[in-house]
Amino acid sequence: MIALLRITALLIFTFLLFAGKAFAQQEDDPANPRTWKYFKIYARAEDDSIFITGQDDMGIDPKLESYTIVVNLMDGNTQNQYVVLGDESDPSAQRFAWSQLSKKVQDGLINWTGTNKENMNAKRLDYASVFLDVIRQIKIKEFVAPPKKERSIRSTTAYINPYFQLFGGEKLGIPLKRSIGFTFGIGNKYSAPFESDLVSIGMNIIGVSINYNTTIDNLNTHTINKETGDNYPWKQYNNIFSPLRAIELSYVIPLGNFLEVGVLSDIKFGGYSTSALGPQYKFYENGDTTKQLPNNILKGTYLNAEFRYPFRMFGSTRSQVYVAYYANETNIGLITRESRLAGAVFDFRTNITLQKIRNFQILLEVMVSNIGEGFALNSFAFGPSIRLSKTESGRFGVITAFVNARFKLGDFFDEREKK
Repeated sequence: MIALLRITALLIFTFLLFAGKAFAQQEDDPANPRTWKYFKIYARAEDDSIFITGQDDMGIDPKLESYTIVVNLMDGNTQNQYVVLGDESDPSAQRFAWSQLSKKVQDGLINWTGTNKENMNAKRLDYASVFLDVIRQIKIKEFVAPPKKERSIRSTTAYINPYFQLFGGEKLGIPLKRSIGFTFGIGNKYSAPFESDLVSIGMNIIGVSINYNTTIDNLNTHTINKETGDNYPWKQYNNIFSPLRAIELSYVIPLGNFLEVGVLSDIKFGGYSTSALGPQYKFYENGDTTKQLPNNILKGTYLNAEFRYPFRMFGSTRSQVYVAYYANETNIGLITRESRLAGAVFDFRTNITLQKIRNFQILLEVMVSNIGEGFALNSFAFGPSIRLSKTESGRFGVITAFVNARFKLGDFFDEREKK
């Protein structure tokens, strides 16, 4: 009987020992991405060569610049371990055996620790999770980082931009041969939706940008109800009215992409559009005709300058802070594109216009990406764009609130990080 008890105890101890080891192998450490067995990575080809080699292993052609990959190693049987390209819940998503990936790619995915890696395994929630879950996923070292693409710091290629934004922001820049290419934009870099009637098309030649500016008449105005005086859906003050025809020249000082100077001048013989002469109706603070709500009506010649500092924020493809003097106004702002935070991919833009000609104004804009799959993963983004300034009541509040959007047209001269 005693011998039987000893054998039973030994079997139980052996079982618990192996079960404990097996459990330890399966359990993830939430703080250590290298231990995760079931995870998702929002991959970009520029992040690491494994995201290019991995596509070779899976036979993906043409190559994807951005994609989502899900890795599931939960099953102890290696034949049941797999990767999914795209959304795992999508029945049309491509699924591959884990063994199909090369050892270099496997090790690279397992050991990846970037903020774009998300633990898909069940995790414990506590009372603080509702407040701290996103914060816990932030890595301080990825909050701010140096530029990754060479063109972000070069004066001759800084104009290159494969993203077309509907209103404001950086112009679309399509290169013909690196330092030579075309640009196009609606509004200026600092303007919000329906704030400016500007349309610009230009050419960049070794850091020199030559632009022809015109207007879309009534883009920032509309017919107002004469009986009620309603001023909707957008305000007709604190806007920018451009000449019908103008030439804008700028030059990035060839010491790096941090200082740009330029001149903007209307073409005298071109005349002005109706809107450029000023709004048809005038608006006043609390109906007081001595307190007109102003616009910036561009006439004559302006000297412009911008000091900017390019960097990356939350793994973004492009970010910069800037101080600019444009069309006789001072702007301070931040632009970031494709930042990654807690599984979200987004663009963010804020611009502060200091009071001089127009009233003090703050622009806040967030556009969410990571919506589609494959090339469409980051090919478009959209989200709210609001302007805050003095309203007709004399208080500080929202004067416009719209949706802005941007579209990615391709990848232009995408430099790979040297390993």
